[in-house]
Amino acid sequence: MRSAAYNYRKFFRYPLKIWKIGKGEKSLVFSKGIEVRQILVAALLFGILFLFRGSINQVLPTTLQLAFYAVLPWIIAGAICRSRLDGKRLDRFFIGYFRYLFNKRFSYSNHKPVYQPQMKKAQTYEQFQ
Repeated sequence: MRSAAYNYRKFFRYPLKIWKIGKGEKSLVFSKGIEVRQILVAALLFGILFLFRGSINQVLPTTLQLAFYAVLPWIIAGAICRSRLDGKRLDRFFIGYFRYLFNKRFSYSNHKPVYQPQMKKAQTYEQFQ
């Protein structure tokens, strides 16, 4: 009876979104939703721009500073979140990349670490009959 089981893959394939903020008539509704990862990337970009605000504010006129600090990180975050890296979403790419960095010294077979001296032995092959 596998067909009666619920498939969670469909649920986790779609990104987390915020559809509505607040309750009642004063709530703010987003028709397409706002992705949580886009909010996080935009906040990170805003933080980076805010670190260099002294030199940025010298170059930009006062009227463009609000647009630069509010709109530009949001647009860049949207482009980053929509882009595919090696065919993967942004968060899945970095999770896989950091797993590789921390686990590249180890080899796994059937989810078990391979004994390291075994990996260093010379491989010999027999003729297939």
